Amino acid sequence: MEWTIQELGAAGEFVGAIGVVVTLVYLAYQIRQNTVQLEQSTRTARAAAQNASNTALRDTRASIFESDEMAEIFSMGNDDPEALGDIGKLRYRLCIQNVTEVMLEIHAQTLVTGFAPETWHTQGYTLVRRILATPGGRWFWEAFRDNYPLDFRVEVDRILAERAA
Repeated sequence: MEWTIQELGAAGEFVGAIGVVVTLVYLAYQIRQNTVQLEQSTRTARAAAQNASNTALRDTRASIFESDEMAEIFSMGNDDPEALGDIGKLRYRLCIQNVTEVMLEIHAQTLVTGFAPETWHTQGYTLVRRILATPGGRWFWEAFRDNYPLDFRVEVDRILAERAA
């Protein structure tokens, strides 16, 4: 059987079309695999970020409960930071600054990386109410609030105003 040039061209187009379909199926499979891998990487990164925030909080708490002196500084500082000496006031400020930095991380993670809003509410919001709403926390916030991004300052100010009401 002899094929004409037109028949050979049509057969070539048919084989080429099958190749295109196979390639598209393969690409769809690869895109799906990459999407699954990206979603897993995103979940892993979020978990690592959450773990880093939790570790920072645990370390700060440990520095307080493992040292009678630091526990006293923290307690006195929360009630009246002006009652502390210069070194005590510095240590109290650094402790509160560490906790505030964790709050900032949680806030940023919620806004930027897509953490669930519950993450901010259960951890960041709660920390603001527990720590920055104390007399010492307010002392710190009034003195150092300008060190933080505007969106975070607005949120903390809102929570503190809500707490005061």
